[in-house]
Amino acid sequence: MIIKSLEPPILMQQTEALSRRLSPHHSKKAEVNESARRLRAGYNGEKSLDFHLRFLQDDAFHILHNIRIPDENDFFQMDNLINSRQLILINEVKNISGTVIYDEFGQAIRIRENGKEENMGNHLEQVNLQHSRLLRLMRNYNLPPIPIEKLITYSNPNTIIKNITNNKSVANMVIHKEQLLTRISDFARKHHAVCYTDEQLQRLSDLLIALHTPKQVNILEKFHVMCEQIQYGVICPDCGALPMIYSGAKWNCAPCGATSKVAYLDALQDLCLLFGGEVSIRQIMQFLRLDGRYITYRLMKKAGFERLGDNKGSRYILKF
Repeated sequence: MIIKSLEPPILMQQTEALSRRLSPHHSKKAEVNESARRLRAGYNGEKSLDFHLRFLQDDAFHILHNIRIPDENDFFQMDNLINSRQLILINEVKNISGTVIYDEFGQAIRIRENGKEENMGNHLEQVNLQHSRLLRLMRNYNLPPIPIEKLITYSNPNTIIKNITNNKSVANMVIHKEQLLTRISDFARKHHAVCYTDEQLQRLSDLLIALHTPKQVNILEKFHVMCEQIQYGVICPDCGALPMIYSGAKWNCAPCGATSKVAYLDALQDLCLLFGGEVSIRQIMQFLRLDGRYITYRLMKKAGFERLGDNKGSRYILKF
Protein backbone atom coordinates (compact mmCIF):
# COMPACT_ATOMS: atom_id res chain seq x y z
CA MET A 1 0.00 0.00 0.00
CA ILE A 2 1.37 3.40 -0.98
CA ILE A 3 1.15 5.57 2.15
CA LYS A 4 3.16 8.48 0.74
CA SER A 5 3.36 8.61 -3.03
CA LEU A 6 6.35 9.75 -5.03
CA GLU A 7 5.95 13.37 -6.10
CA PRO A 8 8.29 15.62 -8.13
CA PRO A 9 10.63 17.19 -5.54
CA ILE A 10 10.13 20.92 -5.03
CA LEU A 11 13.88 21.53 -5.28
CA MET A 12 13.93 19.84 -8.69
CA GLN A 13 11.02 21.94 -9.90
CA GLN A 14 12.62 25.12 -8.56
CA THR A 15 15.95 24.34 -10.22
CA GLU A 16 14.29 23.56 -13.55
CA ALA A 17 12.29 26.79 -13.33
CA LEU A 18 15.49 28.74 -12.67
CA SER A 19 17.14 27.02 -15.62
CA ARG A 20 14.29 28.10 -17.89
CA ARG A 21 14.50 31.68 -16.67
CA LEU A 22 18.24 32.28 -16.95
CA SER A 23 19.82 33.71 -20.06
CA PRO A 24 22.00 31.22 -21.98
CA HIS A 25 24.93 33.55 -21.29
CA HIS A 26 24.42 33.77 -17.52
CA SER A 27 27.48 32.70 -15.52
CA LYS A 28 25.40 30.25 -13.43
CA LYS A 29 23.53 28.69 -16.36
CA ALA A 30 25.74 25.61 -16.72
CA GLU A 31 25.77 24.95 -12.95
CA VAL A 32 22.00 25.28 -12.70
CA ASN A 33 21.47 23.05 -15.74
CA GLU A 34 23.72 20.33 -14.30
CA SER A 35 21.97 20.48 -10.94
CA ALA A 36 18.57 20.24 -12.65
CA ARG A 37 19.79 17.28 -14.69
CA ARG A 38 21.02 15.42 -11.60
CA LEU A 39 17.82 16.06 -9.66
CA ARG A 40 15.66 14.91 -12.58
CA ALA A 41 17.80 11.78 -12.99
CA GLY A 42 17.39 10.96 -9.30
CA TYR A 43 13.64 11.44 -9.48
CA ASN A 44 13.37 9.31 -12.62
CA GLY A 45 15.42 6.62 -10.91
CA GLU A 46 13.06 6.48 -7.93
CA LYS A 47 10.07 6.54 -10.27
CA SER A 48 11.40 3.52 -12.17
CA LEU A 49 11.07 1.43 -9.00
CA ASP A 50 7.28 1.86 -9.01
CA PHE A 51 6.86 -1.09 -11.37
CA HIS A 52 8.61 -3.43 -8.94
CA LEU A 53 6.97 -2.05 -5.81
CA ARG A 54 3.52 -2.62 -7.31
CA PHE A 55 4.05 -6.36 -6.89
CA LEU A 56 4.21 -6.10 -3.09
CA GLN A 57 1.02 -7.20 -1.32
CA ASP A 58 -1.08 -4.12 -0.64
CA ASP A 59 -2.07 -5.06 2.89
CA ALA A 60 1.32 -6.36 4.00
CA PHE A 61 3.57 -3.39 3.22
CA HIS A 62 3.37 0.33 3.84
CA ILE A 63 5.47 2.21 1.26
CA LEU A 64 6.58 5.78 1.85
CA HIS A 65 8.57 7.81 -0.68
CA ASN A 66 10.93 10.68 0.11
CA ILE A 67 10.38 11.05 3.84
CA ARG A 68 12.25 13.95 5.47
CA ILE A 69 12.15 13.82 9.26
CA PRO A 70 13.40 16.32 11.87
CA ASP A 71 15.55 15.20 14.78
CA GLU A 72 18.03 16.75 17.19
CA ASN A 73 20.62 16.93 14.38
CA ASP A 74 18.46 18.83 11.87
CA PHE A 75 16.75 16.54 9.30
CA PHE A 76 17.32 13.15 7.72
CA GLN A 77 15.77 11.92 4.48
CA MET A 78 15.05 8.44 3.13
CA ASP A 79 14.23 7.69 -0.52
CA ASN A 80 12.02 4.67 0.18
CA LEU A 81 10.78 3.29 3.44
CA ILE A 82 9.03 -0.07 3.18
CA ASN A 83 7.36 -1.08 6.44
CA SER A 84 5.70 -4.35 7.37
CA ARG A 85 4.65 -6.11 10.59
CA GLN A 86 7.91 -8.10 10.48
CA LEU A 87 10.51 -5.50 9.47
CA ILE A 88 11.37 -2.06 8.14
CA LEU A 89 13.42 -1.63 4.97
CA ILE A 90 15.36 1.56 4.26
CA ASN A 91 15.94 1.64 0.50
CA GLU A 92 18.36 4.27 -0.81
CA VAL A 93 17.98 4.70 -4.57
CA LYS A 94 20.91 5.62 -6.83
CA ASN A 95 20.63 6.55 -10.49
CA ILE A 96 24.28 6.57 -11.54
CA SER A 97 25.50 5.62 -14.99
CA GLY A 98 28.79 4.03 -15.95
CA THR A 99 30.88 1.82 -13.67
CA VAL A 100 30.75 2.20 -9.90
CA ILE A 101 33.55 0.69 -7.82
CA TYR A 102 33.22 0.11 -4.07
CA ASP A 103 36.47 0.02 -2.10
CA GLU A 104 37.17 -1.75 1.18
CA PHE A 105 35.60 1.09 3.18
CA GLY A 106 32.38 1.22 1.14
CA GLN A 107 33.43 4.35 -0.73
CA ALA A 108 31.75 4.58 -4.16
CA ILE A 109 33.87 5.75 -7.10
CA ARG A 110 32.34 6.23 -10.52
CA ILE A 111 34.44 5.62 -13.63
CA ARG A 112 33.16 7.66 -16.55
CA GLU A 113 33.48 6.61 -20.18
CA ASN A 114 36.50 8.89 -20.57
CA GLY A 115 38.21 7.11 -17.66
CA LYS A 116 37.79 10.00 -15.24
CA GLU A 117 37.13 9.00 -11.62
CA GLU A 118 34.46 10.71 -9.52
CA ASN A 119 33.96 10.31 -5.77
CA MET A 120 30.26 9.52 -5.14
CA GLY A 121 30.50 9.36 -1.35
CA ASN A 122 30.12 6.50 1.08
CA HIS A 123 26.67 5.05 0.43
CA LEU A 124 26.99 2.43 3.17
CA GLU A 125 27.65 5.01 5.87
CA GLN A 126 24.80 7.11 4.46
CA VAL A 127 22.21 4.36 5.03
CA ASN A 128 23.82 3.32 8.33
CA LEU A 129 23.31 6.85 9.59
CA GLN A 130 19.70 6.83 8.36
CA HIS A 131 19.22 3.57 10.26
CA SER A 132 20.63 5.04 13.46
CA ARG A 133 18.49 8.17 13.28
CA LEU A 134 15.31 6.26 12.46
CA LEU A 135 15.95 3.87 15.35
CA ARG A 136 16.44 6.78 17.75
CA LEU A 137 13.23 8.40 16.53
CA MET A 138 11.23 5.22 17.08
CA ARG A 139 12.60 4.84 20.59
CA ASN A 140 11.72 8.45 21.38
CA TYR A 141 8.11 7.73 20.41
CA ASN A 142 8.02 4.45 22.36
CA LEU A 143 7.46 2.30 19.31
CA PRO A 144 8.17 -1.43 19.78
CA PRO A 145 11.51 -2.77 18.52
CA ILE A 146 11.49 -4.21 15.00
CA PRO A 147 14.30 -5.36 12.66
CA ILE A 148 15.56 -2.69 10.23
CA GLU A 149 17.22 -3.75 6.99
CA LYS A 150 18.97 -1.54 4.44
CA LEU A 151 19.51 -1.62 0.68
CA ILE A 152 21.26 0.60 -1.83
CA THR A 153 19.36 0.07 -5.08
CA TYR A 154 20.71 1.11 -8.47
CA SER A 155 17.86 2.07 -10.78
CA ASN A 156 19.90 2.10 -14.01
CA PRO A 157 20.16 -1.51 -15.25
CA ASN A 158 23.25 -0.63 -17.31
CA THR A 159 25.29 0.46 -14.29
CA ILE A 160 28.23 -1.88 -13.68
CA ILE A 161 28.85 -2.40 -9.97
CA LYS A 162 32.24 -3.73 -8.82
CA ASN A 163 32.98 -4.84 -5.28
CA ILE A 164 36.75 -4.96 -5.71
CA THR A 165 37.59 -6.08 -2.15
CA ASN A 166 34.62 -8.45 -1.71
CA ASN A 167 33.31 -6.23 1.08
CA LYS A 168 30.52 -8.23 2.73
CA SER A 169 28.48 -5.12 3.51
CA VAL A 170 28.58 -4.10 -0.14
CA ALA A 171 27.58 -7.60 -1.25
CA ASN A 172 24.67 -7.63 1.19
CA MET A 173 23.36 -4.13 0.61
CA VAL A 174 24.11 -3.00 -2.97
CA ILE A 175 21.77 -4.32 -5.68
CA HIS A 176 20.15 -3.50 -9.01
CA LYS A 177 16.43 -2.72 -8.96
CA GLU A 178 15.61 -6.04 -10.65
CA GLN A 179 16.76 -7.78 -7.45
CA LEU A 180 14.58 -5.68 -5.13
CA LEU A 181 11.59 -8.01 -4.80
CA THR A 182 13.82 -11.03 -4.28
CA ARG A 183 15.71 -9.29 -1.50
CA ILE A 184 12.48 -8.18 0.18
CA SER A 185 11.32 -11.82 0.09
CA ASP A 186 14.65 -12.89 1.62
CA PHE A 187 14.22 -10.36 4.42
CA ALA A 188 10.65 -11.55 5.05
CA ARG A 189 11.86 -15.15 5.43
CA LYS A 190 14.71 -14.04 7.69
CA HIS A 191 12.42 -11.99 9.94
CA HIS A 192 9.34 -14.19 10.02
CA ALA A 193 8.27 -13.24 13.55
CA VAL A 194 5.51 -10.62 13.72
CA CYS A 195 6.65 -7.56 15.71
CA TYR A 196 3.82 -5.10 15.05
CA THR A 197 0.07 -5.32 15.05
CA ASP A 198 -1.82 -3.71 12.19
CA GLU A 199 -2.58 -0.80 14.51
CA GLN A 200 1.08 -0.31 15.44
CA LEU A 201 2.12 -0.44 11.79
CA GLN A 202 -0.46 2.21 10.96
CA ARG A 203 0.71 4.29 13.93
CA LEU A 204 4.27 4.24 12.57
CA SER A 205 3.12 5.32 9.11
CA ASP A 206 0.91 8.06 10.53
CA LEU A 207 3.76 9.34 12.69
CA LEU A 208 6.18 9.53 9.77
CA ILE A 209 3.62 11.34 7.61
CA ALA A 210 2.96 13.82 10.42
CA LEU A 211 6.68 14.46 10.95
CA HIS A 212 7.52 14.75 7.25
CA THR A 213 8.79 18.26 6.53
CA PRO A 214 9.46 19.25 2.88
CA LYS A 215 12.68 21.18 2.43
CA GLN A 216 12.21 24.91 1.85
CA VAL A 217 14.87 26.48 -0.37
CA ASN A 218 15.35 30.02 -1.64
CA ILE A 219 16.56 28.92 -5.05
CA LEU A 220 17.91 32.33 -6.04
CA GLU A 221 20.05 32.51 -2.90
CA LYS A 222 21.22 28.93 -3.39
CA PHE A 223 22.73 29.77 -6.78
CA HIS A 224 23.55 33.43 -5.99
CA VAL A 225 21.25 34.75 -8.70
CA MET A 226 19.86 38.30 -8.54
CA CYS A 227 16.11 38.86 -9.00
CA GLU A 228 16.75 41.23 -11.91
CA GLN A 229 18.65 38.48 -13.74
CA ILE A 230 15.47 36.40 -14.09
CA GLN A 231 13.87 36.52 -17.55
CA TYR A 232 10.22 37.48 -17.23
CA GLY A 233 7.42 36.65 -19.64
CA VAL A 234 5.29 33.75 -20.84
CA ILE A 235 7.36 31.06 -22.56
CA CYS A 236 6.01 29.70 -25.84
CA PRO A 237 5.11 26.01 -25.33
CA ASP A 238 5.93 25.28 -28.99
CA CYS A 239 9.33 26.91 -29.61
CA GLY A 240 10.47 28.07 -26.16
CA ALA A 241 10.72 31.74 -27.12
CA LEU A 242 9.75 34.51 -24.71
CA PRO A 243 7.91 36.64 -24.11
CA MET A 244 4.58 35.74 -25.68
CA ILE A 245 2.31 38.77 -26.13
CA TYR A 246 -1.25 38.82 -24.79
CA SER A 247 -3.61 40.13 -27.44
CA GLY A 248 -7.08 39.16 -28.63
CA ALA A 249 -7.77 37.07 -25.50
CA LYS A 250 -4.82 34.77 -26.19
CA TRP A 251 -1.06 34.56 -25.92
CA ASN A 252 0.81 34.99 -29.20
CA CYS A 253 4.35 33.95 -30.09
CA ALA A 254 5.95 36.25 -32.68
CA PRO A 255 8.84 33.91 -33.70
CA CYS A 256 6.76 30.81 -34.50
CA GLY A 257 3.18 32.10 -34.68
CA ALA A 258 1.83 29.75 -32.02
CA THR A 259 -1.10 30.85 -29.85
CA SER A 260 -2.37 29.66 -26.47
CA LYS A 261 -5.02 30.58 -23.95
CA VAL A 262 -3.33 28.83 -21.02
CA ALA A 263 0.44 29.28 -21.53
CA TYR A 264 0.49 31.87 -18.74
CA LEU A 265 -0.27 29.15 -16.18
CA ASP A 266 3.21 27.67 -16.65
CA ALA A 267 4.69 31.13 -16.16
CA LEU A 268 2.73 31.55 -12.94
CA GLN A 269 4.07 28.23 -11.72
CA ASP A 270 7.61 29.48 -12.39
CA LEU A 271 6.76 32.66 -10.47
CA CYS A 272 5.58 30.53 -7.55
CA LEU A 273 8.68 28.30 -7.60
CA LEU A 274 11.12 31.20 -7.79
CA PHE A 275 9.50 33.84 -5.59
CA GLY A 276 7.00 32.01 -3.37
CA GLY A 277 3.32 31.16 -3.45
CA GLU A 278 1.86 34.48 -2.22
CA VAL A 279 2.33 37.28 -4.75
CA SER A 280 0.96 40.75 -5.43
CA ILE A 281 -0.94 41.80 -8.53
CA ARG A 282 2.03 43.98 -9.44
CA GLN A 283 4.40 40.98 -9.32
CA ILE A 284 2.06 39.03 -11.58
CA MET A 285 1.81 41.90 -14.07
CA GLN A 286 5.58 42.26 -14.18
CA PHE A 287 6.25 38.54 -14.52
CA LEU A 288 3.65 37.99 -17.26
CA ARG A 289 4.57 41.33 -18.87
CA LEU A 290 1.01 42.59 -18.82
CA ASP A 291 0.17 46.31 -19.00
CA GLY A 292 -3.26 46.44 -17.38
CA ARG A 293 -4.57 45.46 -13.95
CA TYR A 294 -8.01 44.63 -15.36
CA ILE A 295 -6.60 42.02 -17.76
CA THR A 296 -4.48 40.57 -14.97
CA TYR A 297 -7.44 40.36 -12.58
CA ARG A 298 -9.52 38.68 -15.28
CA LEU A 299 -6.86 36.06 -16.07
CA MET A 300 -6.32 35.26 -12.39
CA LYS A 301 -10.05 34.93 -11.81
CA LYS A 302 -10.40 32.68 -14.83
CA ALA A 303 -7.63 30.43 -13.49
CA GLY A 304 -9.37 30.22 -10.10
CA PHE A 305 -6.54 31.39 -7.85
CA GLU A 306 -7.48 32.51 -4.34
CA ARG A 307 -7.39 36.29 -3.87
CA LEU A 308 -6.67 37.97 -0.55
CA GLY A 309 -8.06 41.51 -0.23
CA ASP A 310 -10.08 43.64 -2.64
CA ASN A 311 -7.94 46.74 -3.16
CA LYS A 312 -4.69 47.53 -4.94
CA GLY A 313 -2.80 45.74 -2.19
CA SER A 314 -4.56 42.43 -2.83
CA ARG A 315 -2.48 39.28 -3.16
CA TYR A 316 -2.96 35.90 -4.78
CA ILE A 317 -2.17 32.42 -3.49
CA LEU A 318 -0.53 30.35 -6.21
CA LYS A 319 -1.14 26.64 -5.70
CA PHE A 320 -0.18 23.98 -8.23
